[in-house]
Amino acid sequence: MYVRTHKMKSATSRLTIAALGDIQWAADEEDIAYDLLEEHIGNCLEHPNPLFIGMGDYVDFASPSMRRALETHVTYDTAKKVIADASKHLVDDLYRRLLKPTRDKWLGLTQGHHHHQVKVSELKDGTVVMEDSDVYLAKLLNAPWLDEMGVVKLLFPGGGVFRILAMHGSGSSVFPWGPLIKLFRLMPHFQVDLMLMGHQTKKANDEVDRLIFPDDSDDIRHMTIKMVGTGGWMKGYINGRRTYVSTAGLGPVALGQPLIHLRPRIRKGQWDPMMTVES
Repeated sequence: MYVRTHKMKSATSRLTIAALGDIQWAADEEDIAYDLLEEHIGNCLEHPNPLFIGMGDYVDFASPSMRRALETHVTYDTAKKVIADASKHLVDDLYRRLLKPTRDKWLGLTQGHHHHQVKVSELKDGTVVMEDSDVYLAKLLNAPWLDEMGVVKLLFPGGGVFRILAMHGSGSSVFPWGPLIKLFRLMPHFQVDLMLMGHQTKKANDEVDRLIFPDDSDDIRHMTIKMVGTGGWMKGYINGRRTYVSTAGLGPVALGQPLIHLRPRIRKGQWDPMMTVES
């Protein structure tokens, strides 16, 4: 887990937080809602001050069980190099095709379940320098690394603070509100304004209000905490092709990802983020 800080330029700086992940890119446009994703990224970049936050599973290689199998059965150095080269190509391809315009506009990247070691360089003595594919992607995007879970603090001049908890997440649910169950259980333990979770590829969102009793007055103030499932882009049903989703008769995922808008203002002397969720 990492805690990162991002400084805003003014107390009322407007911004759009775009959760982006669960792309599961495997170099085939038919596997994902490619045109929708391309359009979505373009739409995000048209908003004032767009800031992205990575939700994991950017590429579709490799799952935890596949990584264990490769570690057990692939013992030849040459084979390992070939796999690492292919993994790097997959990340480079995703960056080149879709993510390059978002460079320098990231609050951070979390790690998902699908990732692998990539070959980043080879020394003169033949030593291969490797790193995780998600770490490599973060460097391409010039994005802070958040690992399995991150808290990002947006600091506004004058004392305004907006805290975001982001994690790839885990678990499964047939219900559209599945991610909210996990987030609601975590909510009492984190002092944050926004909680984001991927993995379950559902876009449900809800909120809880927490009462705050300031030390300097007898006022009662409300702190609104929003919990958001961040969707995804991998199509489960493809015309003319069998997939594990159609074979198992699973429900299709909620394609697309939410946008969180902050329109801060000073209300009765207090900084208010004025948060809304668009999904």
